[in-house]
Amino acid sequence: MFQSLYSRLALVLVGVFLAMAILLFWLFEQASMATQNEASQRLHLTLADNIVKDLGITSHGDFDTEMIKEAFHRMMILGPTIELYVLDKEGNLVTYDAPQEKIKRRKVDLKPVIAFVERNGELPILGDDPRSETRQKIFSAAPVYADKDKKNFLGYLYIIIGGENYDSVATALRLSKAWKISLVGIASALLFLFLASLLLFYALTRPLRKLTKEIRSFEKNEGLDDAASLKGEGVSEAALEASGKGELNQLKHSFHQMQRRIVAQLERLNKQDQIRREFLAYVSHDLRTPLAGLKAYLETLELKHQNMPSDERREFLKKAINNGERLEGMINELFELTRLESNQVGLSREEFVIGDLLSDSVASLEQKARENQVSLKIECEDPNAQVVADIAKIERVIQNLVENAIRYSHKEGCVILRTEKIVDGNIVVKVIDHGSGIDADYLPHIFEPYYRASDEYKLKHRGAGLGLAISQRLLGLHGINLEVISTPGEGSVFYFSLAVSDAHEVIGKWES
Repeated sequence: MFQSLYSRLALVLVGVFLAMAILLFWLFEQASMATQNEASQRLHLTLADNIVKDLGITSHGDFDTEMIKEAFHRMMILGPTIELYVLDKEGNLVTYDAPQEKIKRRKVDLKPVIAFVERNGELPILGDDPRSETRQKIFSAAPVYADKDKKNFLGYLYIIIGGENYDSVATALRLSKAWKISLVGIASALLFLFLASLLLFYALTRPLRKLTKEIRSFEKNEGLDDAASLKGEGVSEAALEASGKGELNQLKHSFHQMQRRIVAQLERLNKQDQIRREFLAYVSHDLRTPLAGLKAYLETLELKHQNMPSDERREFLKKAINNGERLEGMINELFELTRLESNQVGLSREEFVIGDLLSDSVASLEQKARENQVSLKIECEDPNAQVVADIAKIERVIQNLVENAIRYSHKEGCVILRTEKIVDGNIVVKVIDHGSGIDADYLPHIFEPYYRASDEYKLKHRGAGLGLAISQRLLGLHGINLEVISTPGEGSVFYFSLAVSDAHEVIGKWES
């Protein structure tokens, strides 16, 4: 029942206000009684002195019991709210005008009596009530002497102010109009504070309830659409922070940020999962193609090797080997991409001459260029420039880019390897071809694993589709990006920058 924070706060508030109401009513009762007692005691401060002077309560140097009872009887008729007692020096009751069965205490503690007589203490001063074993009441007291010279001290006249008759009347008066008004006033004030506190708690917990509702909705996947809409509408962090800087608003802001990040990650995971499925489909297809070719050539050789001419047999073996090499290359590329994506590849930086690296790369690819009737050309502004990088990985990147350029170039075309200096002193390496180019719609995807621009290219060129993805990741290990500029029908330019070594910069300054 009391599961929400607001209901629990309301329950605690009810308990607190009930305790506060009881405490206030008790304090009101005690304050009223104390005020009333002090006022009554001050009014009757000299009552006992006056009675001692006016009434003859001694005879022959001792208390005259009969005279005292008669005087007490007359006094209690005139003042029914008082009770008169005579105490000896030890506080024992000497005489009184009350039935014997009503007297519960035969001895009164004299300390309050002496304090009252000597006016030593703050009013009201309470003394023992002879008609109760535990109750104390306000009183008036005066010493009693046997003579006028006040030499023979006999005891005290002890007057209880507000006796049993007074108590019964006072109890009835507590339900009178004044008391009712006071109690109604206190109750109304407490009720007003209670309702105001409930309203305040409701206002304070409203953002939390709203946030809880959003979290529950998000748990049921209903909040994904809301978060996606927030992301789609481009809600800025500043706009969310402007809604408030309180703790609850900051919590709400943090939840919305987490919500957007989760949705973005889910979208990214879904996209990666889709790419992975397409990747597996392409891989299975392209691995199957050379494998099927290899199997077909080998089966043909097994069936017809006795009747086949030696030249045809060698041709079949060559094609089988080519398919095997192609299959091996694709598998190696897959392993290499897997290692790159799982961060299992490290760097070994060193200084090397960029011109030497380009010359080695061209030399290793000249045969393939001749087979495709494509020429290779190197253009270096500073062939002796020294750069800092992992030479093996940069060489692999250049070979991938040049192989792609050869593959997509027209016959009698030319692939250019060019280096240029830029403003910050780095060297830009460019691989330029004048082939078919890449459509603008495909450019954002060419660095994705196993992506090839179109079906036309897939049919025309049998690349594995991993070269650019591997090159981008190898350069990513160096903290640099592979960029591309391409125009359909005119060709493409792939380029990246390499940091020049400090030693080469110093030499260049000396030469200048």
